[in-house]
Amino acid sequence: MTKYYVLTALLINVFTLLGNDINKIKINSEINSLTLFLTGGEANREATVNLKKGRNKLIYKGISAVVDQKSIQFNANTPYELVSVNTEMDYLTPLNEDGKIKRLKDSLTLLEKRLKLLQDEKSAYASEKDLLENNKNIKGSQSNLSVEELKSMADFYRKRMIDVNKKITGYNNEINKINKQIPNYKYQMQEIRSLSSAHNNQIIVIIDVMEATSTVTNIKYIVSNCGWQANYDLLASELTNSITLKYKAKVYNNTGNDWRNIKITLSSANPDKTASAPTLNPWIISNSNNFKKGGKSKSSYLVPQNRAYKQYYQNTSAPQMNQQLDVLDFEKDNFQISQQQKKALVSFKTIQVPQISAEFEIEKKYSIPSDSKPYLVEIAKHNLNALFSHKAVPKLDKDAFLLASIVGWEKLNLIPGPANIYFSDTYVGQSYLETQSVEDTLNLSFGRDNKITIERKNSEEMSEKTILGNNKKDTYSYEITLKNNQSVASNINVYDQIPISQNSDITITVNETSMAKYDEVTGELVWDINLKPNEIKKIKLSFTIKYPKDRNIAVKNYRTISSPSF
Repeated sequence: MTKYYVLTALLINVFTLLGNDINKIKINSEINSLTLFLTGGEANREATVNLKKGRNKLIYKGISAVVDQKSIQFNANTPYELVSVNTEMDYLTPLNEDGKIKRLKDSLTLLEKRLKLLQDEKSAYASEKDLLENNKNIKGSQSNLSVEELKSMADFYRKRMIDVNKKITGYNNEINKINKQIPNYKYQMQEIRSLSSAHNNQIIVIIDVMEATSTVTNIKYIVSNCGWQANYDLLASELTNSITLKYKAKVYNNTGNDWRNIKITLSSANPDKTASAPTLNPWIISNSNNFKKGGKSKSSYLVPQNRAYKQYYQNTSAPQMNQQLDVLDFEKDNFQISQQQKKALVSFKTIQVPQISAEFEIEKKYSIPSDSKPYLVEIAKHNLNALFSHKAVPKLDKDAFLLASIVGWEKLNLIPGPANIYFSDTYVGQSYLETQSVEDTLNLSFGRDNKITIERKNSEEMSEKTILGNNKKDTYSYEITLKNNQSVASNINVYDQIPISQNSDITITVNETSMAKYDEVTGELVWDINLKPNEIKKIKLSFTIKYPKDRNIAVKNYRTISSPSF
């Protein structure tokens, strides 16, 4: 039995010596590059360490708590043998209370001192009030007070009680104000501590080396709570053949690690890569329903709205043409939003992206804090060919609408996202670019163009109503006037219509269309008009309706709206 005790003691000593021989190195590294996926990201850290011969334990501190341990990759530029890689939360290292927390603690101390002083002064006035109330019998032991003495004592009592009550009310207001501020400061400190604990994780790498050396180490790992969304600016200055497309990304970071002046690569790949080779499924071609879902067709136009498309993206705010990220002041950044509220700021939408992923290496370095807020990152800028035209339906609206057909966009590896539309440096509105459902030509509406004036009026001298036997004949004539107030020529498609009869005893006769394209089935009239600068053109439309005189027919169209009723 004695032999076993001796052997156990020797083994314990050996393991103790081996444990003491491990060279522990604590490494405070920074993220120097990041591949950001639509959901998730791959962070890359580099650090130079001095290794001793034998076993070395590398402890990378300040790592995000949302790291995927299975994704950690370690590498060094000198020979080594990898023993293990794992993560471990560091609960022993005290938080650095310099900066925000120290300022908050100082402010909280001042508030608490101020609160105690106010409470003491209020207590003194409350005691004086009690004294006045307990001695309000102004007669006392004097039974023969004069009227003047009674009046003087009453005035003193009244005035002093008013002053005391005002003082107490003022103290109560100040105390209530501070009592509301103190929990905010305490919550603020708790929030910052929770944010700090979000990067109290650490990656522990154990390696063996044959000889002492200095080496550059690299670790990569996947983190969640970050991602990007495609955003676009489409800008047209004049009715030329070019439109500028600014490809941007809204990037958010809620990993617990601030990204400071790092190199970012945006990717549409899936971060959950597997080692299995892909398998082809049958490729079935059928009629596409992409355009039917929203009532769109191949010839339809994306119409920008002057309010955000919340049904597409709930985190959309007013568009900004520029946003500098390299001058962020982390010390002045506020943390007044709770963790639950921050997570609620980021909403998700299922989109369809090309099977082959695209990557965009961003030339400029960016700094993005871990606060879940979206920050704009510039991806690329392209000039696209575009054909401008106008569409007008003067029967329904007096304005002309500027349209653009854009070609060449499908080669740019775009993915679905909101698009801000600008014309002549004026914000028109926002649309949503569904890249998987648009053909080779992207049709886009730039809204109303007030430089084209249109007037449609009834030509009374050409309109008449007559009775012939048992029938009535009503003739309607209209004149449409168009004027181009621009310095360049404009092509305008003007739409109107001839009524269609669904009764055999009602006949329609077309009198004048000014050479319009006439669809007899639908009654649609289309004029393709080219207007030179400052040119005015007029087109005429006339038709006759013949119907039994005992009938009443409605020629005018009406719309239903809400109106006040008193």
